Amino acid sequence: MAEAVHWYRPEGLDGVEALHANFERHAYRPHSHPTWTIAVMERGAAAFQVDARQERATDGECFVLEPEAVHTGVPAVPEGWAYKVLYLEPELLSAWDERDAAAPRAARWVVFSDPTLRAAMLAAHRALAHAPAGLERDEAVLHAVDTLKPHLRPGPQTPRDRVEHAAVRRAIAHLREQWDQPVSLAELSKVAALSRFELVRRFRAQVGLPPHAFQLDLRVNRARALLSAGRAPAEVALSCGFADQAHLTRTFRRHVGITPARYAAA
Repeated sequence: MAEAVHWYRPEGLDGVEALHANFERHAYRPHSHPTWTIAVMERGAAAFQVDARQERATDGECFVLEPEAVHTGVPAVPEGWAYKVLYLEPELLSAWDERDAAAPRAARWVVFSDPTLRAAMLAAHRALAHAPAGLERDEAVLHAVDTLKPHLRPGPQTPRDRVEHAAVRRAIAHLREQWDQPVSLAELSKVAALSRFELVRRFRAQVGLPPHAFQLDLRVNRARALLSAGRAPAEVALSCGFADQAHLTRTFRRHVGITPARYAAA
C-alpha cells in the first residue's frame, strides 16, 4: 500500500485528535507529544525507541505513550506499517473520569495485546472518520478511553528513573521562555551554569532529547495550535521561529507525520 496519512480534529471534541496512516518509508525523528498517544496497529510492524528503550509493535497490538515521552518510529519490516492513533490532552482522562484525583499514568508501558481495547479503538476511529458530529461519535470515543483505563494507574507523575538536575531545569525553563527565538549553546550553558558539553550530556540524559530538538518540539506543538486556530502555514512558520514555510513543513512532517497544510485542513 502507498503511503497515506489522514488527520482528524473532530468538531465538538476539544482535546481529541486522530491519525490514520500507512507508512512504508517515513521515519519519525526523536520527539514527544504533550498528549497521550494511544495507537492500534493494523498492518506490518513498527520499531521505535521510547525513553532509551527499544520497542516493536506488530499487527493486532496496541501501544500507549504518556505525555512528553520521547520516541521515534521507523518501519520494522519492508512493507512498513499501518496504524490508527488517538491523541488525548492529559486533562481529558481526569475530566472524563469525573473524579478529583491526580492525573493517571501508564500502568503497562508501551506495547501490549488487548482485543477489547483494539475493538473499541477501531470503532472510535470509524466513528471519527465517518459519523457526523453527535452522540454516536462522541460515545464511541468515550468508550475507547474507558476501555483504556485498565492500562492506567493513579498518579501523581514522578520522574521515570531519573533524578532531576537543577541546571537542566534552568535550561528547560529558558528554552520554554525563548521557544521561538534563536538560542545558542553558549547562552544556554551560561543560564544553566554548566559547561556546554556537560549541559548537553545531562540534558539528553534527563529529557531524552538534546536542547535543540527539545526547542523544535516546543515550536512544532505551538505550530499545531496555531494551525488548528486557522492561521496560514506561512504565518505560522514566522511566528514559531522557523526560517520559512519550507523549514516548517520539513520539521512538522518529521514530527507529526503530515504536512502543516494538510493538518490545517483536517
